[in-house]
Amino acid sequence: MIKAIAIDLDDTLLDTSGILAPKATEDAFTYLIKNGLQLDLEQCEQRRIELIKSISHREVFEILAHQYGNEKTLEILPEVIKLFYDPTIPEKLPLMEGARENLDYLKSKYQLYLVTAGSEAAQLQKAASLGITQDFKKIFVVNSLLKKRKKDSFIEIIQREQIEPSQLLCIGNSISSEMADALSIDATACYFEFGEDRGDINKLPRRPQYHIKHHKELIPTCLL
Repeated sequence: MIKAIAIDLDDTLLDTSGILAPKATEDAFTYLIKNGLQLDLEQCEQRRIELIKSISHREVFEILAHQYGNEKTLEILPEVIKLFYDPTIPEKLPLMEGARENLDYLKSKYQLYLVTAGSEAAQLQKAASLGITQDFKKIFVVNSLLKKRKKDSFIEIIQREQIEPSQLLCIGNSISSEMADALSIDATACYFEFGEDRGDINKLPRRPQYHIKHHKELIPTCLL
């Protein structure tokens, strides 16, 4: 029986791929190109789409800078990474369709946690702009810039709630991140198939217990 739920933010509650990512990636790539990257914007985007299936955006920028840049390109990498991970966040952002209803229902029945990755300032601002800060017992921001994993946050939730791993339901769109981490500790996983391709489900040691494509499917599919 599920007793606690950990929900991802980007492309699970917020359509980050559609609303924020296009400008953030264009700004980052434009700055790289101005500083010696030997690719155009279209080529950068093609490489990003392929690489992001298995690695972080920070690693994408690092690989492209090393493969197609020069000393100047490598020198400004920290600024590029900041451009992407700390973009200007609008004061108001829309939740994905059905997310508000799900949050209202779930927080009345379960211990609800937000587990997101990226820059702490940017992720907390996204949560505030979405109006969801008060929906969660705690917000975990995993520092993906330092290659931290969500697994540690999931383990902390299990320990805080004094529950079995299987009693924690982890919901998110990244197969290589929260799905892999949830399954690695025997938590229950719900793959939210939305946004950019974030990994190959067939490469997981086993499939997530649940697979949905819309918020309206979450509660009936996961028997919540």
